[in-house]
Amino acid sequence: MAFTRLRRSAGVAIAVAMAAPLAACSLPKPPAQPPPLVSLASPSTDDFADQATYQSTLEAIRELKLEPQIEGRIVLMPMTEGQRVRAGQLLFRLDQVQQQAQVNASSAEARKDRLNAERYIFLNEQGAVSTKDRDAYVTQAIESRDRVIASSATLGYKDVLAPIAGEVGNINAKLGDVVRPGTVVTTVVDNSRLWVRLDIPSELSWRVKPGLPVLLEAPGRPGLLARGSLSFIAPSVDKNSQTLLVKATFANPDGTLRNGQRVSATLVFDRQTRPSIPQQAVLLQAGKTFVFLAVQPAEASRLLGRPITPEPPAGALVALQVPVNLGSLQNGRFAVRSGIAARDRVIVGNLAQLRSGAVVRVAPAGTGAGGSGS
Repeated sequence: MAFTRLRRSAGVAIAVAMAAPLAACSLPKPPAQPPPLVSLASPSTDDFADQATYQSTLEAIRELKLEPQIEGRIVLMPMTEGQRVRAGQLLFRLDQVQQQAQVNASSAEARKDRLNAERYIFLNEQGAVSTKDRDAYVTQAIESRDRVIASSATLGYKDVLAPIAGEVGNINAKLGDVVRPGTVVTTVVDNSRLWVRLDIPSELSWRVKPGLPVLLEAPGRPGLLARGSLSFIAPSVDKNSQTLLVKATFANPDGTLRNGQRVSATLVFDRQTRPSIPQQAVLLQAGKTFVFLAVQPAEASRLLGRPITPEPPAGALVALQVPVNLGSLQNGRFAVRSGIAARDRVIVGNLAQLRSGAVVRVAPAGTGAGGSGS
């Protein structure tokens, strides 16, 4: 009896084990994933600049440091920091009492010596004095006159005038200070014309020509600041850095630019019109650039050399990965040198989910498909 029950239990276990695979095979299959949703774009024609960007600092073409040519105490200072001044305007004056007294004394001595010289010239003509005595007094009169000229010139150094029109910079002295030659009291800066210095790599020196356009932008400030051109090209390449010094000049009539301002200077070597594609349509793999084209299944099969499986539904498009040769990236678009034609439609978005021969769904116009190209 016990043996019979054991046989029945074993039979039930075997039946259950055999039924398990059959039950598994009868489970429903998970739904197939829909084709990735993508956007399409056709190459457009855009203007691309062949250019290079350098970091530089604006410099005023005319910036003069003002320092006294003689020692003295500042007794007058009508200038203020940031003031607009014209050429020849008085900026500060040194104590003139001692120098004025010296000029007055030299002038009086010169008048006396001139009168003596005139008297001895007359007496020599009458034969009353020798020519030697006459010449001595004449020479003395000339020397006195020259001393007056020198003293007057020194007196003129007491008034420090603006040598150019511009703006007064930082003032390093105050009324009553004693200043000496070589002491920079202030600067006058003319911001109406500025330039930037650019160090161009020697391998690009053959492309540099006078008049090439240079565009200025400031860090943290969108938009073009100014447009200038190359005005100076050094005759030699620096033997240590192997760079060529060039300067670009910029007009600044509204004072937007400032001396010492850090800028990005873009030197434009050439401009060309090329077909372009969006940055999001480009896939980077193993250091090479690719795009996916949306093509008819028959064309994809012909180019791939194999049938498309599973067979795409009617009216569907298929992704086809092709290599492209791209130029510079400007305003979110790559210039296309080769690899695609103007009639092609490139896939934009969800590139990482694509493979050649895969069916794609095209997003309705204006909705976008998202995704990244690299």
